[in-house]
Order: sequence, then C-alpha cells, then structure tokens
Amino acid sequence: MGLTAHRSNSTEAERAPFLRRRVRMRNSLASVLLILAGACASAPSAAPPTAAGPDPTTPRTASPNHPGFDIGRYPGDAALQAWRGAAPYEWVGYYLPAPCHRDASWSGKRAALQAMGYGFAVIYVGQQQFEGDTATARPGAPIICSRTLLTAERGRTDGADAIARTAAEGFPAGTAIFLDVERFTTLTPEMSAYVGAWTSAVRRDGRFRPAIYAHRDNAVALRGVVQGAPVPFWVAGGQGFSLARAPRESGIDFATVWQGLPAPRSWAGVTLTVDENVSATASPSAP
Repeated sequence: MGLTAHRSNSTEAERAPFLRRRVRMRNSLASVLLILAGACASAPSAAPPTAAGPDPTTPRTASPNHPGFDIGRYPGDAALQAWRGAAPYEWVGYYLPAPCHRDASWSGKRAALQAMGYGFAVIYVGQQQFEGDTATARPGAPIICSRTLLTAERGRTDGADAIARTAAEGFPAGTAIFLDVERFTTLTPEMSAYVGAWTSAVRRDGRFRPAIYAHRDNAVALRGVVQGAPVPFWVAGGQGFSLARAPRESGIDFATVWQGLPAPRSWAGVTLTVDENVSATASPSAP
C-alpha cells in the first residue's frame, strides 16, 4: 500500500503484481563536571546503567498519536502476537480481497486480531489509473483491475463489493472502509467518476462509512470528488515522517492517518517489512 501497495490483477498490475503501497546535542557542562568530579572521588562506585527500551526509530510515545502498520500479505498469527507484545503498533491495515488486491490472506483474521488487542484500518484496493501503462490481458482472461474500468458504474459495483466483504469479515456498523487510490499525476474525469460513485455507494448503503487512502499530492483533489460530508483521509508521503508526529504534520491538515515509507522492522525476533503509520485514533476504521 502507499507507495508500494499490494494488489494483483489480470492486466496492468499483472506485470507488477505488488504495487504497493518512511539529537542534535550541544553541551556546556564543563562547570558541572568539575563539581561532580570531586563528589565522585569520595563516593562508592556504581554499576553502569544498562540500555533498554525499543528501537528509537519506532519509539513508544506518550503523545496522542497512535502508531500502526500495514503489510499486503498476512504474516501469521504468531508474528502478530509477538509484535503486539513488543512493538509500539496499536493497529493494523486489514486488506479485503479486492479487484486490485486479490490476495485473501487477511480474510477471517478479524476476531483473532481483535483478541490480540489490535485496532483496524480496513482497506479496499480499487481500480487505478496506471499512468503510462498499456491495458492488455491474457487471451480469454477477464479484466478485473484496469484503468479501463474507471467508470461510475464500476465504482458502484466495487462499492457494493467492499460493503459485502466488510460485513462478511464481521466488522461492526459504522466501520470506515478506506478506498486505496494509488498516486497519480493528474486526476482524470474517469477516476473522479469512479471514486465519487464508490464513496456515494458506501454512504447510501448506510452500514459503513467511506474513507480514502491517497498520496498527499492527490489528497486535496480527491477530497473535492467526494460528495456529502467529509470522509477520513489516510495520506502517504511528505517530509519528516515519525511515529511521534501527528497526521496533520504530513502537510494535509485534514489527514487522520499518515503513512511513511516501507522499511524492515524487528520486534521479538520477528522481522517484517511494513509501512509504518500514525493515526489520530487507536483504530482508524472504528465507528
């Protein structure tokens, strides 16, 4: 997801099946050290302190921000249980099977993850613009994920699919479903029609809420496409990402989630390459 979103399909993404989706010190202690030197000379020696705590690149913080991560393929119950006890992450990106992410490894895992104490960001990877790519398919293969499917009709169809899959996973009413829209250069009328129809379909159904995942460069344009009340926005990109910074520091003041670049992280002996994120809430999709 994000700059390296994971999805597979029978056309453009077939050639790139996983498109996915990030102290300064100055001392002036000379006088203090002189004072301490005399005191320490007569004091009994003490054992040196031992280092402890998490990797400073992904710190646990006392801030109101809530760290999370996403990864395209489900890494296994044991890995996520180990990370829950050692890592700072409070929530996970939960991938629904979708046109441009046909992997179903997350399916059926909601209850187990909830029991571990994770929150959720529910993700549906819809149709993409695939700029600069040629739409081709194997002879006889159905076109499932392609810029040729960026229509209002397909937006409504995919919206209904996202609703059905979210309900099948047992998510409660009011859950926000993030439509994953990968980075593009120019918002086309076709993409506008698709996103507008998808979000309207989810909103009209009433069981769940529409939400958008997008690159920060596209967030303002996509926000203008969504009809009705503002929706949650999960943005990728921007300078200075840190788990200690708020989503709005991405440069998008209406962002509720901010994603950094993918990177390997190791906790409790388990190493995974994930997209780190920070959210304004402990469970971005929660009602």
